[in-house]
Amino acid sequence: MNESRRLLTLSVLWLAANGCGTDASTATSASSEAGSSMSTPASTGGSVSAPKAGQSSSAAGASASAPKGNASPTAGRASAAGTEAGAHAAAAGDGGGPATGAASKPMHVGPPGSVSKPGEYSGYGDKLYKGYELSSQYVAVRDGTKLAVDLYRPKGSDGKVTEDKLPVLWMHTPYNRRTFASASGSGLAGETYPGAAARLVDYGYVVATVDYRGVYASYGKNEGYNRGEWVDAARMDAYDITEWFAMQPWSNGNVGMWGCSATGGSQMQALTVAPPHLKAVFPMSCEFDVYPFGVPGGMSAGSGDTKAPPMSSSSALRDATAQAVDGDTGGAQLRAAVAEHANNVENAGYVPFRDSMATNIKEVWWAKSSPHTYLDTIKKSGIAVYAAANWDEAATKYGAFFTVNNLDNPRKLIVGPSTHCAWFSVEKDLGFDITVEERRFFDHWLKGVDNGVMDEPKVYYYTYNEAKGQEWRSAEQWPLPNEKRTAYYLGAKSLGTSKPTEASAKDDAQVEYAVSMGTTSTTSNPTPKGISYATEPLDKDVRVTGHPVAELWVSSTATDGDFIATLQDVAPDGKITSYNMHGRLRASLRKEADPPYNNLGLPYHPFNMADVQPLTPNEPTQLRFDLLPISLLFKAGHRIQVTLSFADSVTPRVMPAPSVSIYRDAMHTSSITLPIIEEP
Repeated sequence: MNESRRLLTLSVLWLAANGCGTDASTATSASSEAGSSMSTPASTGGSVSAPKAGQSSSAAGASASAPKGNASPTAGRASAAGTEAGAHAAAAGDGGGPATGAASKPMHVGPPGSVSKPGEYSGYGDKLYKGYELSSQYVAVRDGTKLAVDLYRPKGSDGKVTEDKLPVLWMHTPYNRRTFASASGSGLAGETYPGAAARLVDYGYVVATVDYRGVYASYGKNEGYNRGEWVDAARMDAYDITEWFAMQPWSNGNVGMWGCSATGGSQMQALTVAPPHLKAVFPMSCEFDVYPFGVPGGMSAGSGDTKAPPMSSSSALRDATAQAVDGDTGGAQLRAAVAEHANNVENAGYVPFRDSMATNIKEVWWAKSSPHTYLDTIKKSGIAVYAAANWDEAATKYGAFFTVNNLDNPRKLIVGPSTHCAWFSVEKDLGFDITVEERRFFDHWLKGVDNGVMDEPKVYYYTYNEAKGQEWRSAEQWPLPNEKRTAYYLGAKSLGTSKPTEASAKDDAQVEYAVSMGTTSTTSNPTPKGISYATEPLDKDVRVTGHPVAELWVSSTATDGDFIATLQDVAPDGKITSYNMHGRLRASLRKEADPPYNNLGLPYHPFNMADVQPLTPNEPTQLRFDLLPISLLFKAGHRIQVTLSFADSVTPRVMPAPSVSIYRDAMHTSSITLPIIEEP
């Protein structure tokens, strides 16, 4: 496609997308921002033709060929009809392109000797390049704010930067576009950040990292959640930067995003404005519904900062490590950028309930910063999503499961055995390189490679304690279709599948505020103190894969309290392993309601101010809440144990410390329901 035609296409799509950039449910300010008619982004010192009214829509302008035997990665992006067809196909389990209407999956056959399956990929393209050149510059977005951009562009065999038109993978980050610090030290973000996309440069990708506005070397200010990740301007920044990458002379017009945690969230943020040239994203360990993500079980309600300074010491320290862009030899531009950060408001302030107005930014930001608020826009985009998480992390793993189950987009899910974003540990311990999955996924959606990645089962996950070689498993859906939900009832220090028959039975404990859940990983999690209930030694292996649910009858001498359930594996020698399988609920926020999205059949708590229901002292009350998902094999001879505890660091202190009771009789059956996977 010649440059004039390319710019025309971009202009048309820019207009079309800005007409539906946000959902009607989005805050008014967000809608106004999304509909802005400001100029399109341009690199400093250059300009891009502005979109012209009256131009008719055309296809997305990708130059890559369509995958053989599959729909084009760009099909369905230009019309509602195509998007709808893709939605039906995806919902039916077809992992093909957005416009695919077939309900059955085609049999994929790759080139002779090729391999394409989770964790393995060969025969679909050699390394055509060797190394990269790192450069940086400012790119101005629609309101004139300049964002710092690092580019990793491949070199050819002659050692020169190639001018080949290649797809672009970029990361929108609050962590410093240039370097990423970790326990093992620091290095270039493209090489050392989870997902290390710079590994894909040799295979024909341009990789980029971009500082959020208001942090590090980027100009502007931000306010609110996660260093400004979800302010309206930042959402539109994602749109503008994506489209800027698409129109560069070294770009083939197809753009993807990668990253973990906040940089996973920034991909979800980009989906809410649906840039027309954003074809695929690979978000790891990020949010879907921000309130339970940030406040599990409502247990931070009643605590938190009531005010925040305009700029904290942490932000000052962060900006001190910012890297200037090329050409800013004296650092004048960097100093000017940092000066604009002085008015940042990086703490939303006191937000006890889902519908609370944040004290510092005067918005109900739980909704504004939640991807589920923008589901209609995300679904209509047709953008492919490969969600990733690890079992041994806390609420950050929720987002992957809910994202995959609430979208119609082409989508996949992978869950590994490590902690938050720790895919390098998975690679070191198991040899599983997550960048292989990135390459398979992006090759398909950004290059049109028919590698079968979307013909595979949608879900790929690791099971703890499984036999060697059988740890990784696949499934067509989540929750698994063969789960058998089995209630294990609390008894006298016991846990079993028979309901209690006693007319009256309970266990009492005094709340210990010095007790905390501690960290939540298999390597460092202390055994929580409280009341424990365990099965007899198992006579056979028991596989638990999915979301356990606690149903507890409780009382307290106080009008509120925190209740925490932790699922544990007890070995024959008595050693207890507390995997990250806990759930929690503040009793006053126990009210349940119909969820506004697919909640996987789990108890949904609205957590609104009007939902507060104080406990009546000493009166039995039922609580229902889910535990973090897991895939774990309890081996024969081991015991399944649940420990109930009653305080964490966020629990309000009441003096004297109240007493609590757990009821376990015929009238008040307390249980933990486990998703048991029965295999032939």
